[in-house]
Amino acid sequence: MRYRALGATGAQVSEIGMGCNRLGEPQMPTEHWVGLVRHAVALGITLFDTAEAYGWGASEDILGEAIGNRDDVMVADKVCRIRETGEKDWSPDRILLRLDESLRRLRRECIDIYQLHSPTLEEMQRYDWPLAMERAKEAGKIRFSGVSINDAACGRWLIEQRLVDVLQVPFNMLEPNVGHSVFGLAAEAGMGILVRVPMAQGILTGKFRPDREVPEGHRAHLAGERMPRLIARAEGFRPLAEESGIPMGQLALRYCLSQRGVSAAIPGARTIEQLTANVAASNGDALSAGLLERIAAVQASWE
Repeated sequence: MRYRALGATGAQVSEIGMGCNRLGEPQMPTEHWVGLVRHAVALGITLFDTAEAYGWGASEDILGEAIGNRDDVMVADKVCRIRETGEKDWSPDRILLRLDESLRRLRRECIDIYQLHSPTLEEMQRYDWPLAMERAKEAGKIRFSGVSINDAACGRWLIEQRLVDVLQVPFNMLEPNVGHSVFGLAAEAGMGILVRVPMAQGILTGKFRPDREVPEGHRAHLAGERMPRLIARAEGFRPLAEESGIPMGQLALRYCLSQRGVSAAIPGARTIEQLTANVAASNGDALSAGLLERIAAVQASWE
């Protein structure tokens, strides 16, 4: 697989990366997770997205053991809230300290994309965090700076201020509004775009029906009170998947990859089967204009 140089101009090449928030979960031994990452590389995945808060270091440790400092893959990482208090501190000194800790766990000399994890607009305006990103670039510790946003207001402000190289955006067929608000602006500014939650916590796999209970412990429950509504909405895409011959999960991923400016979508995976299905969505073909219009019509019907 190829990956587009983030923020580069020219023809878009969008790819499937791997979200690493599940790595290190205690239900599976370390050997399973290390093997999963190495199998992802063998399948052609070249971008791995993690954060210091994913298992509070466990995900980074797994990536460090599995891929270490190899330069044929990209690692995206995030500095997060303070573990002990839950508070956020985006001061330069703390960011640089946390960066060094992440580099140690990842066994890397440089993190390709280093991001703030879910700051509010007020928090970003309060701290001089861009100074930390510039110092880290000058020291050769990061290549690109970014922010993982939750809302369009944060994205628009970052684009207007030209403060980052990359935006990580929550986006999927069920909740497309943030992405639709910022994708075009970010592309015009030359920023790379990573899409997170492209499968809506697994709701877009097609496994769930409105009249059936979701098993306890499934990630779909992370949607909280939104879960029943999102499962009902997902039913509207089932006929499109069946008519097009594209499985629901692959339809969801290809929808993300078909958006202007998107560099990569980063679904998570716990098994080789899930990895293989994810990679199959990245076949170089965007969804047809007609299919995108039909998806948009389903989305418009919710309003």
